[in-house]
Amino acid sequence: MKRWKRCLILLLCLLLTGCSRNMPNQREAESALEKASGLEETAVLMTVDGRDVPAWRYLYWLVWTCDQLQQRHAESGTALDWDAPVSGGTLAQYAREQALADTALYAVVENLAQETGYVPAREQGADAALPELGFSPEQLEELEAVGRMYGWLYEQYCEGKGPLVPTEEELRDYEAAGAFVTLDRILIPAGEDREAARQRAAECFSRLNSADDQAAVFSALAAEGGDRQGPRTLRRDAGELPSELLAAVWDLQPGQCSGILETQEGFSILRRMETKPDALRESYFDDSLLSLAETAEITAAPAYETLDPAAFYRAWTQEQSSP
Repeated sequence: MKRWKRCLILLLCLLLTGCSRNMPNQREAESALEKASGLEETAVLMTVDGRDVPAWRYLYWLVWTCDQLQQRHAESGTALDWDAPVSGGTLAQYAREQALADTALYAVVENLAQETGYVPAREQGADAALPELGFSPEQLEELEAVGRMYGWLYEQYCEGKGPLVPTEEELRDYEAAGAFVTLDRILIPAGEDREAARQRAAECFSRLNSADDQAAVFSALAAEGGDRQGPRTLRRDAGELPSELLAAVWDLQPGQCSGILETQEGFSILRRMETKPDALRESYFDDSLLSLAETAEITAAPAYETLDPAAFYRAWTQEQSSP
């Protein structure tokens, strides 16, 4: 579930740069949406920290979440069962809650940007950049405007401005609570000849052990290897490396190197490094926004409680496929 939550920030950062696409006109989109949901799309479906949210904005994220679930099941060759149990309830309940989390995040970004003095830029992109879900260009532009607010807030944050900027003590507390680790990695991909890769890993390990400046030799070997990302700071539960590699680096002290670690990908040697406060600032910003969204005061209209995500999504897909 946590991986899904962290994807919300990627929606704000990454999906808001795209290409133009053909959209149905607003009248058709409104008609289809209202038929599928039984809701007036401009009616207030909920308030988030006092901000009114129209039904269509929640329904956008509900369609997006359902589309992702449908795609994942299609790729795995399994049938989508909305009654299937997942942590905290059924798959349909998960879709409802995930869409609510997305909706709350966008509302929180809007509130925070306006409270901080955001002024919209005069020149704005005219092309739709969010996923094509059958919503109108005007609706997509409204969502994209929130993405620009997010970008502005992050720029302010990087300049040391705004309410989310942490003190050094807050960053230290955040590091301790979040279980972060900073590492560099030498990777020798297995490729088609695993034994040759194993021998190459042994040669690298030997060079490290005999080096006068082990840190410099490690950096050089890492730059030559298959993992060219360089040193990075990861959260222990981020899932960005195989679990056995993260477990191994946690057993090291800063400055220490691991032995040769074999995974399906190949052979790795890890070096743990000191985590610098600046490496946590971007993650701190994202987590601060997520925390604000998770703790936002949300008041939902009765229509939200009676909306059936599975029935809505089936009706919505039928409307979209109708000539």
